[in-house]
Amino acid sequence: MVEVFVFVGFLVILGLLIAYFYMRDQAVTKQLSAYERAIDELNNRVHNMEKRVAELPQTLEMPDFAAELEAVEHKLNQKLNDLSDPLLKAIRAIKQMELEMQRINESLNERITKIEESSKLSSMSATSKLINEKAIIELYKNGYSAEEIAKRERTPLGEVELILKIANLK
Repeated sequence: MVEVFVFVGFLVILGLLIAYFYMRDQAVTKQLSAYERAIDELNNRVHNMEKRVAELPQTLEMPDFAAELEAVEHKLNQKLNDLSDPLLKAIRAIKQMELEMQRINESLNERITKIEESSKLSSMSATSKLINEKAIIELYKNGYSAEEIAKRERTPLGEVELILKIANLK
């Protein structure tokens, strides 16, 4: 029963992570499309400038054009850097989530191991109770009272009396 709750909890966490990734992906997609439009616009401007420069007479001074080209390049590089920041943040967030999932997986494995160990212990205690029942019956047949048997076997008095009633000795 606990395993079902653990499994359902794991599924809920997994569902939440998938929803988070989906929403985050939508936001990143919107940002990427905005950056793509900005880059296209810059490329169009550069192309238009190159056309105008080609149409201008050769007497035009090149340093002004070079400065303008550098400014456009700088803006383009800045837009590319701005584009990489959200991607890096998304990659870091995904890595963090992977680490969290790994920690949850380890925790679940530890819990499963503990549950398996406790089920082994409970099956071992059932066999020890059988031995305990035989000893209680033998002591009663040898003349010990229920109170003495309970003290000697370190078993609750009610349990001793129940065992004796089941064995039709009391």
